[in-house]
Amino acid sequence: MLKSCMVNSTEAVVFSQFETGLGVARSLGQKGVKVVCIDFKKDIAWYSRYVKPLVCPHPLKEMDAFLDWIAQHFEKGGRKPPVFICSDDFLLSFSVNRSFLSSYFLFNLADHGLLAQIMDKHSQYLLAKQAGTSQPKTRIVRELDELGTIDWRGMQFPVFIKGLEVNSWREKISGGIKGFVAASPDELRHRALDILEQNVPIVIQDIVQGPDSSHLKYNVYMGHDGEIKAEFTLRKIRQNPVRFGVGAVVESIRDSDLVVQGRRLFKHMGFTGIGSAEFKRDDRDGRLKLIEINPRYWQQNFLATACGMNFPHINYCDLTGVPTSCPTAFKTGIKWVNRYMDADSFLKYRKEGHLTFRAWRRSLKGEKTYADFTWDDPIPALYEIGFGAKLIRAPWFFWKRICR
Repeated sequence: MLKSCMVNSTEAVVFSQFETGLGVARSLGQKGVKVVCIDFKKDIAWYSRYVKPLVCPHPLKEMDAFLDWIAQHFEKGGRKPPVFICSDDFLLSFSVNRSFLSSYFLFNLADHGLLAQIMDKHSQYLLAKQAGTSQPKTRIVRELDELGTIDWRGMQFPVFIKGLEVNSWREKISGGIKGFVAASPDELRHRALDILEQNVPIVIQDIVQGPDSSHLKYNVYMGHDGEIKAEFTLRKIRQNPVRFGVGAVVESIRDSDLVVQGRRLFKHMGFTGIGSAEFKRDDRDGRLKLIEINPRYWQQNFLATACGMNFPHINYCDLTGVPTSCPTAFKTGIKWVNRYMDADSFLKYRKEGHLTFRAWRRSLKGEKTYADFTWDDPIPALYEIGFGAKLIRAPWFFWKRICR
């Protein structure tokens, strides 16, 4: 590989061209940081004015080829570029190969043992239990034979079934559905049998009662010293799929109970780097109960930047040793919207009789930022809509010019 093809060491490197990576790239680009955005397939961030996009081999399925690709495109030793990991595939590859990759990059990741615990739902459950964090009742089923050992009488239906490990679930079951609801023992047996036959271990959890707006998220960046550099809180307004999905519309909030619970959990784990914890407030007892921990950038991260809390830039300065002030306050009541996911969610909520058109429109009022669109970086929004396809295929230098 020629030297001219190598990535400049002064550039930040974002792994994932999905919305998560786009949000990180915009947050860095708006601060004047040059960004290389890498993924194993083209996605929305490919078209951002702030990004120099590259395609690499799959970091897990083609791990050896991925590591060779890194060695070809990055200079070993010398000045290392800071890395921002925005997908589970890259997170796991970096964790497993951190000794090799630390020769090429600067990154702040929790140690491999802790990440492995977090990415396994049963180990994550035990971690949170040790921290004194409230959780829904949880049962683990790893093999078909274990189905017969479950005490069905001790369950309160409906229950939720999800994967014990996220990557195998996404590969073999679904990339867009987090899990399935089972309303009865028979339905649970049927669902569990189908999943376990594909060698995907499962988690069975009681369902925390309450609307989707009872889902809250604590987001944090912790330095290598274990100290909190930034923290941000939000709530879901709607999610997709409804009730058991990702936030289609979320809003910045302040919730002191959420902050206390989040701080205690991450401090207890000895966590470092970027992470988030999703909780849901149970209508039955008013307590926050942990849904999941995520040890990487979350999808709606650009909302924090829009509220005055630029996590990627704080992360960048921490890695590169650049002095920066870390704000302790952020704007509240600002919404992050994925218009396409939310439109789909609205139709489902309306079909169930839970949301009218007028109420939906009213919920979107106020200051907003969008998953795909900002005024200084409009082209990615065209990637999302059919009539933008021809524009995106226009000469790239032309679009780069008019968007600056």
